[in-house]
Amino acid sequence: MPRYSLFGDKGAANVEDVLVVNAVTAARRIKVYDYMVACTATPADAVFIHFIKRTTADPTGASVTPSPLDPADAACSAGGFDTVTVIATAGVFLLQVPLNHRATYRWVAAPGSELIGPATDNNGLKGTVVTGAQVTTTTDFSGTMLFEE
Repeated sequence: MPRYSLFGDKGAANVEDVLVVNAVTAARRIKVYDYMVACTATPADAVFIHFIKRTTADPTGASVTPSPLDPADAACSAGGFDTVTVIATAGVFLLQVPLNHRATYRWVAAPGSELIGPATDNNGLKGTVVTGAQVTTTTDFSGTMLFEE
C-alpha cells in the first residue's frame, strides 16, 4: 500500500483540529501509523489533551495535498486540511494523550495496530487538541500524520 505524509497547523482560531485527512472515495481506507504534534507558541506549564478521532464530514479549512513517501507511488486520493475554521464532524475517539504544553509528542503504531478510517466518502481521521478542561484553544499547534491508503 502506498504511504503518505500530511502536515498542518492549527492557528489562533478557536477550533480544535490540527489536521484532518479524509477519503474522497469510498474505495480507499486511511490507516494512520505515525502522528507527531507540538505547540508552536511560547511554551507554558499547561496541560493540553491530544486526540485522534474518526471524522464523518470534511472540515472548513485550507486544503493540503498529502505527499507520497515513495516518489514511485501515485498521488494520494485522500484529501487533507489544516488551518481549520469549522471543525470536521467527530466520530469515535481512537487515541487520547494529555501532555504538558512544552512537550512534543510522537505516537507510532505497533505493526497491525494502525488507526483506521472507514472506507466512506468524506470520512477519515483527524488530530485535535483541547485544553485540560476539554475546551477548544487559541494556542498554535503543528502536526504531522503518516498514513497509508
